[in-house]
Amino acid sequence: MATRFYPDPTNAPSVSPAYESTLISKWTDTTQAVRRKLVIDTPGNNASTSFQVSETSASPERVLAVQFVSEPLDANASVTLADMSYAFRCLESAAKADAVIHLFLRKCDGDGSNDEVISASSYISGGPEFDDGVLTNRYATYNRTDGSIAQGQRLIVEVGVLFQNTKDAEYLATINVTDNHATTDLGKNDTDTAAYNSWIETGDTFTEASGEPAAIKLGPIFTFA
Repeated sequence: MATRFYPDPTNAPSVSPAYESTLISKWTDTTQAVRRKLVIDTPGNNASTSFQVSETSASPERVLAVQFVSEPLDANASVTLADMSYAFRCLESAAKADAVIHLFLRKCDGDGSNDEVISASSYISGGPEFDDGVLTNRYATYNRTDGSIAQGQRLIVEVGVLFQNTKDAEYLATINVTDNHATTDLGKNDTDTAAYNSWIETGDTFTEASGEPAAIKLGPIFTFA
């Protein structure tokens, strides 16, 4: 059974993994990015936050908006990416921006170290172009090569924008992250404009790690005659 993760609009995670910088599709700009939590239950803070990024290059740019990081997970050995999907409300400043979602699915250790992509193909780019009139749902699903997450590792989802334009002008794009404190999620469509919950989904079932018992450290043992 798939697990639907919800991006938290306001709260930062306790770790700060590096941003994706290894694949050919890596981010060309991470200076505008922020970090937020990724949770299995809706965050419950009844918030809606828009993350806006810009580009001015005459070449296509991949600009990171938000890195979402989960708590350590009681994870399956494999991560099924055959039905990897997402839903966010998005907006572009002009139709010429040709803005679409660019997303990486990654992992790291519990302390934020050893960050890497789950598999070499665990990224998606494309889907419907952003609306240039009103924040409108952008839903997409992709088939990707499965990967793995070890017990206690964190899931990282980096969400940004691919500006496909080749114009030498500044364009803006907005990704809206919403927890409307309700059970209503954005649908599997490209028409929702209401502030329903944003979400990201993989094909596996995850739960937050129950945690390992802390090791008991003993001091030196002395023997007296």
